[in-house]
Amino acid sequence: MKSSQYRPANLIIQTILEGILRAERENSLIKGIVKSHLINYCGLKSITAEKYLIKLENAGYIESHEEPWGDRTIIIYKITPLGKERYEWFVKINSEIE
Repeated sequence: MKSSQYRPANLIIQTILEGILRAERENSLIKGIVKSHLINYCGLKSITAEKYLIKLENAGYIESHEEPWGDRTIIIYKITPLGKERYEWFVKINSEIE
């Protein structure tokens, strides 16, 4: 059977949450991660990333807010306490099923 080139949804979610957590640990100036940096970190297409980010925000795992950046506005994502808890779940689940 041919292996799929697509990642499972639970692994994508784990990667998104991990990207936000890493950014928060590494950068003390901005609590969170710029949307474009997060999409790049996860290796997702913008349309796919948007779908996941909306679902994660609606579930209460992440929060977003806009900040001015020169003449434009950027979106910053932060992880919530629930998101941190769920991240640990995804790590455990994904390690068990691999």
